[in-house]
Amino acid sequence: MNGWLLPPFPFSGKQRLIVGVSGGADSLGLLSLLKERSLLNSVRLVAAHVNYGLRGEDSLKDEAKVRRLCKEWEIPLKTLRVSDFKRRMKKLKKSPQDFAREIRYSFFSQLARQEKAWGVAVAHHREDQAETVLDRLLRGAGARGLSGLRPVQMLELSQGRSLKVWRPLLSNSRGQIRDYLESRGITWREDKSNQGKKYRRNQIRHEILPFLSRWNPNLSETLARLGETCAAEDAFLEELLRPLGRKVQSRWRASSYSCNGPRFDKLPLALRRRWVRHVCEGLNPVARGLTFDRIEEVLRLWAGREKGPRDLGFGFTAGRKRNQGFLAWKKG
Repeated sequence: MNGWLLPPFPFSGKQRLIVGVSGGADSLGLLSLLKERSLLNSVRLVAAHVNYGLRGEDSLKDEAKVRRLCKEWEIPLKTLRVSDFKRRMKKLKKSPQDFAREIRYSFFSQLARQEKAWGVAVAHHREDQAETVLDRLLRGAGARGLSGLRPVQMLELSQGRSLKVWRPLLSNSRGQIRDYLESRGITWREDKSNQGKKYRRNQIRHEILPFLSRWNPNLSETLARLGETCAAEDAFLEELLRPLGRKVQSRWRASSYSCNGPRFDKLPLALRRRWVRHVCEGLNPVARGLTFDRIEEVLRLWAGREKGPRDLGFGFTAGRKRNQGFLAWKKG
């Protein structure tokens, strides 16, 4: 596994790039590979490490490991030490993983602005992709959810901020990354919490995937391919949405939307479902959590097959007035 096997940088010209580095094998492999590539492409790397303070001395050793390597490799390092993680997490009623992710990407976004960087590179690999796709499948996701982790993604954060994310290792396995590190004589830190089975992601990694792999030894590759296929199809459907607004005589307002019900009902079912979700997320970005059943409810209401208006959750009310399907959103 050599640097030239990485996909091309998702930008051209001289740029800065933030690289998320935890001290584990995956992120150190990513940083090393990007270091080799950046020498040829005039890209300036800035490493970013978050110390959540959750594992005491081990957290400090992770940070020290990253500091030593960055100094040796002459890569600038920015660190964030998080205080009162557990208290703040409980106050906000978030899971440890969700809160850590929120802190991490907010830090990356802040650094990207300060450094005038393109965005951030993170070390998700093929097994991460497989776990994500399987997790979303178990939660009942549709094609968009099953598309999994995207190689390049614009991540929408809180307070209207956004961050460009690059995942150049998605086609590589965990084993390939470790083989690469061993070939370079690079050691890494092991996060022992990843071996536990307390959290859902670890249960999928250590119990569900190994169990299902009894029927398909290449399950991780299969799930990763499913994610790639769904991502391509999802992108195609998104392109088909562009002319739909005019076709169904859309009317957008600050907190509501309406369209011609009979025209909308003539669209293919896949586009109708996608358009309703598009409208919901246009009014309220948090509506990505709107369930399949709620989307189907909107289709029936707009077609006049059921009477409304009806509360959908997420602050939405849907119904049909005369021949106009409508969706209204009230911030709760």
